[in-house]
Amino acid sequence: MYADRMTTGSTQRSRPRLTRERVLRAAVDFIDLHGLDALSMHRLGAELDVRAMSLYKYVCGKDDVLDGVVDVLWSEIPVEPRTRDWRETVRALAEELRALVRRHPHAGSLLTSRKTLPEPALRVCDAHLRVMRDDGVPEQCAVALLRSAVTYGIGHALAELSFPESGAADDDVSRFRRTAALLPRDAPDNLVRTAMLLCSDCDMDAEFAIGLDLMIQGLDAYLRTRRPEATAPADS
Repeated sequence: MYADRMTTGSTQRSRPRLTRERVLRAAVDFIDLHGLDALSMHRLGAELDVRAMSLYKYVCGKDDVLDGVVDVLWSEIPVEPRTRDWRETVRALAEELRALVRRHPHAGSLLTSRKTLPEPALRVCDAHLRVMRDDGVPEQCAVALLRSAVTYGIGHALAELSFPESGAADDDVSRFRRTAALLPRDAPDNLVRTAMLLCSDCDMDAEFAIGLDLMIQGLDAYLRTRRPEATAPADS
């Protein structure tokens, strides 16, 4: 009996202390490995080697865990931009968000589906808005572009995850067969051709960069047309 107590005490001492941060990090790791639908309080507790009821000291339930997972994901995004140029700042943020979803493909959808405003996300946005304002972008334009860049970075990555995978030896015939399998049997020829154009082999990195360029260059051009008006002398 004494030996049993010693063994139990040793196990408790060697187990890392449970914290909210550790619970949420374990939830991210579990989702990465098993998928979002597999997550439950029971299975999360098992991953941490505790009973599910022990988790409620740190989280209110599964919804709180999912909201916390969003916090953890956003905390992987650097708060302070690496540059003071607003164009490169916006580009880097969109690229970071795209990479985040690709690192966590099973959890990435939570970034758009959870009704929460995570503090890490607000800190990131605040820092990036500050750089844009300091670099001469009007706040209203800065907010609009930041919203677009965040949505684009996350959304593009989620869309990529839904695309049919192509193999290294893919050719026109195999791509046609893969695309045709997704179409209605009676699809007209013009829509089949459109589907082939949209589903043809493409460089997703290059397409992502083109979309970002269009957003950034669009705001750049808009600001150039406005600045002369702002600095023009008033009519006497």
